[in-house]
Amino acid sequence: MDVNKEIGAKIRFYRKKKGLTVDQLAQIVHKSKSTISKYESGAIVMDILSLYDLAEALDVKVTQLLYLPLKDASSAPAGFVPAFFNGLNHVYMYYFDGRINDINRCVIDIAGQTQPGVYQIQMYMNVQDFEHYTLCENIYEGTMVHYDALTMMVLQNLGMEMDRYQIGVPSPYMNAPVKWALAFGISSRPLMPTSTKVLLSKVVQPETAEFKKSLRLSKEDIRLMKLYNMLTVM
Repeated sequence: MDVNKEIGAKIRFYRKKKGLTVDQLAQIVHKSKSTISKYESGAIVMDILSLYDLAEALDVKVTQLLYLPLKDASSAPAGFVPAFFNGLNHVYMYYFDGRINDINRCVIDIAGQTQPGVYQIQMYMNVQDFEHYTLCENIYEGTMVHYDALTMMVLQNLGMEMDRYQIGVPSPYMNAPVKWALAFGISSRPLMPTSTKVLLSKVVQPETAEFKKSLRLSKEDIRLMKLYNMLTVM
């Protein structure tokens, strides 16, 4: 993995998202146009002060420009993590977004333990291209903790301070290719709290009409909502 190219691709992505040309960004951070172009292509290594200046100019946190290396989870001993997560260093997450009448795609990277039983994670939301999933609309970072009957993920949206996203995964010790979960966060379009049925998968899913239908709230989901007076995923 070429770290310089990864960071450069993120600089280019956020520059375009902010509507800046290379020349405009260069003027803001007091660099030459050639230097910014070389940063974006990964041709040269930038110093830490320049990285902070670029993050400020692009209105992002420095961590959003950095590359987070993943530890190899395939060598973890059996039973070290619940069966569904054992050997994984990232999972794919899908949910149906009724505002756009389409699927929202996410990737959750599992980077390793920060302390016994607590795993560092990053989530990339509204991914358009799984090959370059770090270039996305929203980035979250946080922790994942496994309990006997539940895995809990708590993440902070790096671009919106009020949005602390939570994902509850029931029965993680039961292995399966996919796992239904419940997510809670703060939407920005419009601004409101939301609770969503999400699907976690070990592999990229073929986005067929049937798959898209499965992500929507079903009659059984609605029946249970009326019965319990709450949204739940089992």
